[in-house]
Amino acid sequence: MVDATWQFPAQLQALNSAAGTATEGTLDGILLTHAHVGHYTGLVHLGREVMSSHEVPLWVMPRMAEFIENNQPWASLVRDRSVVLRELAADHAVDLGSGLTVRPVRVPHRDELSETVAFEVTGPSRRVLWLPDIDAWDERLEAWLSDVDVAWLDGTFFSDNELPGRDISQIPHPRVSEHLHEYSRLAAEAEVDVRLIHLNHSNPLCDPGSPESLQIKAEGVKVAAEGERVQL
Repeated sequence: MVDATWQFPAQLQALNSAAGTATEGTLDGILLTHAHVGHYTGLVHLGREVMSSHEVPLWVMPRMAEFIENNQPWASLVRDRSVVLRELAADHAVDLGSGLTVRPVRVPHRDELSETVAFEVTGPSRRVLWLPDIDAWDERLEAWLSDVDVAWLDGTFFSDNELPGRDISQIPHPRVSEHLHEYSRLAAEAEVDVRLIHLNHSNPLCDPGSPESLQIKAEGVKVAAEGERVQL
């Protein structure tokens, strides 16, 4: 599992269903991208009050490990052995078994509590990129997409018009409207399947029938669908 969201029970149920396991299948591990609340707070379900898990591997970057070890209730998960921290290093791939490796890639984001990474996952025949949060794209986007088959990219906001009353410049994310032609070009030239994720509730792409959704479809870009599967 990548990140433990607010909806962790539904997340785990969907994962078990996709794996064809029982309702309470074995969780082989969790990879965390960073310490913003939508990405790690679901870990509380692993504690003794809920699942009472035992030694679930938790793959984390160094500052993320420090954050978990020094803040409750996450620290109790480590103390009680509900999780076991496995420290990652940027750009160093780790073997997950079954022919899968994962490589954390540092990305610029609001790193108040931890560093932020994307994950490049490589299987026997394909490679994918999972990048849910970034402040802004730079020349690395083309390099990141050049060697993957599927790229799930930060699509938080479509434009600057989504949050009246808030200074949206203080919430930096690449605006889909500003980068759509770039996504379309890279999808064609690099032959990569570009799928947008991490959509804010204000994003018109949440409505598959919106003009914005039809616009990105015409450009050969997708919004990720719940339950979609990619064979690695």
